[in-house]
Amino acid sequence: MNELLFKKNSRLPTSKLYDLVGGSRQNLHNTSLFNFVYIDYWLISNNEIAFEVKVDERWYLWALPIFEHAGRNFSSFLENGDWSRINYGLYLKRLNFRGMNETFKMKLRLGYLNEVVLYYKSADYNNRISWGSALGYHVNNQVSYDIINNEPVYIKSNHAILQQKWKSRFMLNYRHKFYHRHRLTLGHDAFHIKDTLAALNPDYLPHGNTSLTYLNLAYTYNFDKRDNKSYPIKGSMVEGTIMQNGLGIISNSYSNLTFILKFQHYGMISNRLYYGWNMGGIMNTSDNKPLIVNSELGYNEFLNGYEYNVIDGTSFAYSKQKISFELIPTKTAYLNFIDLNQFSKFHYALYLKAFADGGYAHKGNPGITNTLSNSFLYSYGIGLDLVTYYDKVVSLNYSINKFGVSGFYIHLNLAM
Repeated sequence: MNELLFKKNSRLPTSKLYDLVGGSRQNLHNTSLFNFVYIDYWLISNNEIAFEVKVDERWYLWALPIFEHAGRNFSSFLENGDWSRINYGLYLKRLNFRGMNETFKMKLRLGYLNEVVLYYKSADYNNRISWGSALGYHVNNQVSYDIINNEPVYIKSNHAILQQKWKSRFMLNYRHKFYHRHRLTLGHDAFHIKDTLAALNPDYLPHGNTSLTYLNLAYTYNFDKRDNKSYPIKGSMVEGTIMQNGLGIISNSYSNLTFILKFQHYGMISNRLYYGWNMGGIMNTSDNKPLIVNSELGYNEFLNGYEYNVIDGTSFAYSKQKISFELIPTKTAYLNFIDLNQFSKFHYALYLKAFADGGYAHKGNPGITNTLSNSFLYSYGIGLDLVTYYDKVVSLNYSINKFGVSGFYIHLNLAM
């Protein structure tokens, strides 16, 4: 009922019924609680209307073994083939916890990255405050300590822990008029590294230190009216974050103000032909961020055709454009040999796309071998996107970058 754009005993203009039903169905889909949503309605009289809402619920409890690569993306793992950076463990996720759309996660990961994570988020009700919290402890005996030749370089110890991280977050969320979300986050970060890392790269932590502890405070505004969060073809999303790392309470050794902006817009050109635009950037006031907290272009955000690279920069911007054709419109398939409705019925669609990316990363005094910094980069290519149930997207891309280097790349859950 929280996601419906109409309420009992409210007055609705009949001319807006189609849009209200479509928007309500979209809201319910984007909760990630249902595989399928159906809404029907009929007029009972001139001043009375009946709605019928049917949903096929997803499977909410997941207790899964972890076996994954720790690369920045799947293609970078295939390129280097380093099996020492494999993670394994156990992942427990409970969606719709207590039947109230709460989320609880617990993760025990071993191997390349050793971590224990606990996460809780209360329900995201309209026009109400919700909250969440997260605790994480991360240990590594193999880390990337620098960027050389536009790629991360690693060190591994078989006898000692090289890096430890403690992270905690407390979040307050307020959702307003369905699509406007505000989030205030208070965090605590603590890092400890071995002398070996500090000697290899004095900028790994500030001033060559081996420990760093600070508080951070962030505010995020999000407006999201996309038709599907995992693979949108219509609608827009805007998100902006301002974050202060280092509040001067615990330590004065590190301070940085970060601005993050993301914008996405999707629409239809003609029947089964769509366009998409995804742009964003990060700006930091400190040009000497410690490497341990850097988020260079090539990790969470990257350019197609540069999957093997990390573009060293404390600030960056990017723009990605695509045109996609719906080869196979969304269809429903059935696996009759499975008794559980949550798995026996699923949807799929296939898109052919052409894309072009551009981006720029700024770095004061970059390493002499990091030639991609402070240079406009671009790429283009074609690809196939398979979209299926449980928000899974498999992308097969062929890209050519600025230097004429081409390659075939595989991505999982990449919408752009």
